[in-house]
Amino acid sequence: MKFNLEGLDVYFPYERIYAEQYGYMRSLKRTLDAKGHGLLEMPTGTGKTVCLLSLVTSYQLAHPGQVRKFVYCTRTVPEMNAVMEELAVV
Repeated sequence: MKFNLEGLDVYFPYERIYAEQYGYMRSLKRTLDAKGHGLLEMPTGTGKTVCLLSLVTSYQLAHPGQVRKFVYCTRTVPEMNAVMEELAVV
């Protein structure tokens, strides 16, 4: 699915987006627009990873060269493997 978020075309791999996910991506976009740092939190199972990856990759497509470094941290290797699988979907 493709939708517009404050002037940014966001490519989201699922047919439905929840209000919490939309708000999360809006906060993340505003952080990127401000060229700042962000610390966002949502409960387990709410789709944080897919939201983050969808928004950041869409932002990079729209603003080539502006977002050069993206750091994603996890506690374990299995968690990182899950993120890489989600990235393949995005």
